[in-house]
Amino acid sequence: MKFYYSENASENSSRYYGWVIVGLTFFTMAVGGSIVGTFPVFYVAFLDEFGWSRADTALAFSFSMTTFAISAGFIGAMVDRWGPRVIIPTGITILGVGLVLMSQVSSLPTLYFFYGGVVALGVTMFGFIPTSTVVSQWFAQRRSVAMGISLSGRSCGGILMVPFSAFLIATFGWRAAYVVLAIGIIVLLVPLNVLLHRSRADITERKTGADSGSSWTLKEALSDSVFWLLFLAGMFNGVGFSVVGVHQVAHMVDVGMSTMKAASLIGGLAVVRALGGILGGWVGDKIGRTRTFYLLSLVAMSGVILLMNLSERIAWLGYAYVLVYGIGAGARGAIFVSLKADIFGGKNFGRILGFSQTGGGLASAVGPWAAGYIFDLWESYYWAFILVLVVQILSLIAVAAASSKAKRRKG
Repeated sequence: MKFYYSENASENSSRYYGWVIVGLTFFTMAVGGSIVGTFPVFYVAFLDEFGWSRADTALAFSFSMTTFAISAGFIGAMVDRWGPRVIIPTGITILGVGLVLMSQVSSLPTLYFFYGGVVALGVTMFGFIPTSTVVSQWFAQRRSVAMGISLSGRSCGGILMVPFSAFLIATFGWRAAYVVLAIGIIVLLVPLNVLLHRSRADITERKTGADSGSSWTLKEALSDSVFWLLFLAGMFNGVGFSVVGVHQVAHMVDVGMSTMKAASLIGGLAVVRALGGILGGWVGDKIGRTRTFYLLSLVAMSGVILLMNLSERIAWLGYAYVLVYGIGAGARGAIFVSLKADIFGGKNFGRILGFSQTGGGLASAVGPWAAGYIFDLWESYYWAFILVLVVQILSLIAVAAASSKAKRRKG
């Protein structure tokens, strides 16, 4: 691999080793990260078998977001200290163990602990925080597009993983489905991540822009108002996207779709989100991250409105939702983390990013439970989706304020 790829080549060169890292993180997110996207399918299976309330069942996802929120900062610091070669394979192994444990769920407490604790910890150790940290270290000028490609792996994986999970559940049952997924993830991902990742020391001195010159410390970031505005924006984003992510399949089934058709639509959504992530990253590098974030937010909100109005009589809105929401939501994560890297990037970015995501994780823990509770009260997701629209508007306001402050400070 070293013969063909160079760590010292230009970011624009196909021989730049950073693109190997992009490919590796993309594949890891596609196979392992997309496990999170299968939860709505298993969620319906849990409701059918155990008869739990939607709010109680959705708490499993809420606990997983709490685990993410609590551990994100520490995992970011671990990536900064020990590098992805150690942390990411460890996380993949923990995820595999968690999925095997999920096959033994028999009560709400076991669901909460296995999914909300073990599975969530594993995903956090190789998912958004490590991936974003590693990619930001390898790229500066082409950071948004590189980030967009890497993070779109989760959506691309959902193209196959969501329908595949639905197929496994329908054919063998949800317990066997979890075991099959566990074996596949460990066998495919652990060896590749051990072999191909560079240690943190290998790339610390790369002059990627973010790593050169002065570097923010966590203490400095925590005393900066821009950090807290982005923290708030992350909280609002967390509520919005977690509500849609967890409850979209249940909503589709409620309005008359079959579970398989709903799963197929979510698979299609994954395709569009992946394409949107790559395209949005390219646009972000061209016209600026902040402007692109505004545009994508408005498009995503339009998608939520389409989902709200979905019914058996106008089922075509499901396809419109997939197209519009997929494009809008696809690149927002990559653009948002690129905004943070532009401001706070450097050798401590992992821990800064991790702690900045704490708010989003906690909000994501509350959002799905609140939406389930709203449904249990009114037997409709209408007001839950109204909540999503409100918090997305608040997110736009927070990002606008943060960008304005950062621009004035930069001069």
